[in-house]
Amino acid sequence: MRKALLWIGVLLGGLGVAVLAASAVLGLMGLATSYNLGDPAKFQFILVPFWLIGIAIAAGGALCLIGWRWLRTDAG
Repeated sequence: MRKALLWIGVLLGGLGVAVLAASAVLGLMGLATSYNLGDPAKFQFILVPFWLIGIAIAAGGALCLIGWRWLRTDAG
């Protein structure tokens, strides 16, 4: 369980940082990056910026790493 939390935390943290970096680079290029959570067929547009998605992914990774550390200190 501890190894799984470590690997998932590292992967999610790295993915979150990569998404944040991509959003920053594309923002410097003048491109607005966002993901549509709405239904375009019904003309519903709920645009979520990439930096917010990156923060959410990195926060999930941080929670996994906190859980990994908590299990390590609790077992000892």
